[in-house]
Amino acid sequence: MSQRPFVIGANYQTCPSGLRDKLFLDQEERAVFRKSLIEKDIKEFQIISTCDRVEFFGFHLDAEDVCLTIQKKLIEHAPSSRSQADEIFFRRYDDDAILHIFEVCTALHSQMIGEAQILGQIKEAYTDSQKDHCMGHDLDSLMQTAFHLAKRVRTQTKIGEGAVSVASAGVKLAKDLHGELTHSRGMIYGLGEAGQIMLDQFNAAGMHNWMLSGSSRRTERYAKRLNCHFVPEDDLENKLVNCDILITASGLGRFLLDDTAFKVLMEKRRYKPLLIIDCGVPLDIDPAVDSLDSLFRYSIEDLERLAERGQTNREKEASQARLMVQEAVIEYRRGLAEQDGIPALIGLREHFDKTRQTVLQEHPHLDATEATRLLINKLLHRPSEALRAMAADGSDADIKDWITVNRVLEQLFTLSDYTDNKEEIETEGE
Repeated sequence: MSQRPFVIGANYQTCPSGLRDKLFLDQEERAVFRKSLIEKDIKEFQIISTCDRVEFFGFHLDAEDVCLTIQKKLIEHAPSSRSQADEIFFRRYDDDAILHIFEVCTALHSQMIGEAQILGQIKEAYTDSQKDHCMGHDLDSLMQTAFHLAKRVRTQTKIGEGAVSVASAGVKLAKDLHGELTHSRGMIYGLGEAGQIMLDQFNAAGMHNWMLSGSSRRTERYAKRLNCHFVPEDDLENKLVNCDILITASGLGRFLLDDTAFKVLMEKRRYKPLLIIDCGVPLDIDPAVDSLDSLFRYSIEDLERLAERGQTNREKEASQARLMVQEAVIEYRRGLAEQDGIPALIGLREHFDKTRQTVLQEHPHLDATEATRLLINKLLHRPSEALRAMAADGSDADIKDWITVNRVLEQLFTLSDYTDNKEEIETEGE
């Protein structure tokens, strides 16, 4: 029996930011997690834990049971997820799992389609699994296919330009509002990947004075990594008074500040222009703030419409990438089927040869005609008995199996020319 691919986890589409933060596994926690799963005889998997997702890719004979085991351990790690487990966690198996893995690796599953960060994060998870000896042959083959596919998608489509063009549109808005950005000050709230892409583009435009705030327990550590000044969440409003740009990438499921708080903030700023780029899914900023003077709020969708390539072209590139992914799933499955067929063919050849030797040893003086007739009877004896048993049982499952086996035999041995002959073949027992 072959191992089955599986995916289990929670991401920005199924789980609010607050719970994703609790489910997040840092490097040390991932190492502990891997060890505990290996002890439970789950030995082929990798863990992807980012701001937007906590997911497990793997292979196992009992994929459903493994996914339930992993989900239980995730709930133990974040008890507050227990009451919403059915909505938060998703499970994928077989072709659905392969499709999901390919879509994640090609950034078709990202908040900002085409972003490049996720592939690097998955490759890091792949390396960690190798070090802890939980990267088996099946998963390794699948991930190598996914990595090659991601490279092909980026080479043969312009999907990667979509994320850059959206972020570049944000930079252009900022320049239109504030002029050169060298001396501008910015605040990022939240750790979402879209916000980090925005930060990269603003840094490239010469704006390096950034602060980072958020509800996540990891915010201070990420601030150092992103070369930003850390701001505690309770000091956010005070620091915003002197900021020119606010980028939100949290998706908490609640508004960061309501329109009343922003009204007070703008009064403190003496209505100095403030650009807000809301990358949250759902939105972090109440659209009601649009009525305030000197405050300019744009969502990802707004930036897509303003981007040079436009949302239509971006979706066209994504559609082409999706077709490539779907074709890759079919091709990967075809490759697995071919591999699975090789051992069966080898076994069949050995069985035929062993039977031939038995016939010759038991009947050494038979002529060729009689020997081959006896060989054919012996080879067909067990299959004939099995087919008769299926047909005689009469259950729906056995009848379906009987029909399937007959169709497969017709395809394997091109029996269409002989199926009109209804005469029963008599076989000699062994």
